[in-house]
Amino acid sequence: MVEKDFLKIIADWRLPKGEPLLRGVEKMIRPALLRGYFGSSYTRLASGLQYHLGGELDTAELAVLANVAASDRVLDICCFIGGPALQLVNAFQCRVSGIDIAENSILAANRIARLTRLSRLLDFIIGDAENLPFKDERFTVVWNQASLAHKESWLREFDRVLIPGGRFALTFQFRGMNSKGKDSFSSWTIQDVVALLERLGYNVEHVEDLTVRDIEIGWKALDQKLLSQRREFVELLGEEWITNAHNNFINEIEKMKNGLWGNARIVATKKR
Repeated sequence: MVEKDFLKIIADWRLPKGEPLLRGVEKMIRPALLRGYFGSSYTRLASGLQYHLGGELDTAELAVLANVAASDRVLDICCFIGGPALQLVNAFQCRVSGIDIAENSILAANRIARLTRLSRLLDFIIGDAENLPFKDERFTVVWNQASLAHKESWLREFDRVLIPGGRFALTFQFRGMNSKGKDSFSSWTIQDVVALLERLGYNVEHVEDLTVRDIEIGWKALDQKLLSQRREFVELLGEEWITNAHNNFINEIEKMKNGLWGNARIVATKKR
């Protein structure tokens, strides 16, 4: 059940004047974000509009690798509140549909689409990545950043809704050489994902280990954000939260450095 005060908060949202689009949306959603309406993890609260390591840069780089263009119809799976989708539409004027299981995120994403006057190109619905509510071969690009569950059923469902000749554009967590890989986001290696896609009938065009990069522009950047925006974080969340968030980010850096897990990206084309 969606809280009434949350519905009022997003109904009262107004875009700041004189700001670039993504920055303005970030400022607008920030109070609701920091109050935990979209989840309370340290990474989520510090990341903001784009809940994945690397933020806007990661989205921009993946879009170039996937050759996203105005003619594309993109499906952003696990879209959160629509940051990457908004960035893609703003940059390329393509059509983007977002899907996420979290109702608050979808309500917020659709509100943002209306406020930015991009509803003709953006739409968001509640749904499950393992049972997508779309017809076969509807999209030219299937997009997923930092939320790929390591289940073959996910990839098969992504494949079902993608046209022949369409592209997968994925950034994902992978199992490091020193990991036992027991959770749903770190049981596959990069090579496992490549092999699965090839078995599904894909040409893998680009494979890249992002671990070193994401330590720098991901975790360290988030930690720096704690310092640069410390006053706001402390006012809403307290000193203890800042300390715990910092420790969490440092811990994840050490896990990456020690080979427990990493991040990668893959772009693959579905054979015709």
